[in-house]
Amino acid sequence: MIKLFEQFNNEQEIIDICREYGIEHYTINPDGSIDVDGSVYLNNKGLTKLPLKFNKVIGTFEIFNNQLTSLEGSPKEVSGTFDCFNNQLTSLIGGPERVDGGFKCTYNKLTSLKGSPERVGGYFKSSYNKISSLEGSPIIINGYLELIDNPISIIDSSVEVKGDIYLDDTNFDDKIKSLSQDK
Repeated sequence: MIKLFEQFNNEQEIIDICREYGIEHYTINPDGSIDVDGSVYLNNKGLTKLPLKFNKVIGTFEIFNNQLTSLEGSPKEVSGTFDCFNNQLTSLIGGPERVDGGFKCTYNKLTSLKGSPERVGGYFKSSYNKISSLEGSPIIINGYLELIDNPISIIDSSVEVKGDIYLDDTNFDDKIKSLSQDK
């Protein structure tokens, strides 16, 4: 049975987990977290929790199609895309603080965007959740914002979206205009 990152007693356990999941080009930090110079693909593994504690990932970080209920252990920084599509997440707390690429958290059980990175370098996709407002969303999204099939009732005008905004409710036409596009 795989130990969770809180239970690691020595570096050899971290090395063994990295080998098992095909994680290469990493550095083990004094706190037991790892920095990865490359992408991490933990898709379709049946994970309920992340097997390691990540710090920085210079590449893409994909954990989609699992059974994750928390983003605890996610990298603090991702230079590529962060993709946690199709899990059992109810919160983004514990997720990355910075994502230079896109951020995708569609098909989860999210009711809030609290815990989102402050800035996203690409798109931000959170469709097919139960989100009712943009509270907690990134302040700046350099790509498009997609929130299709969410019961959004409040549009926060403090979000700066550089690209298009996709919602599926035509009643939001006037409210969408209040979002800060192309500031």
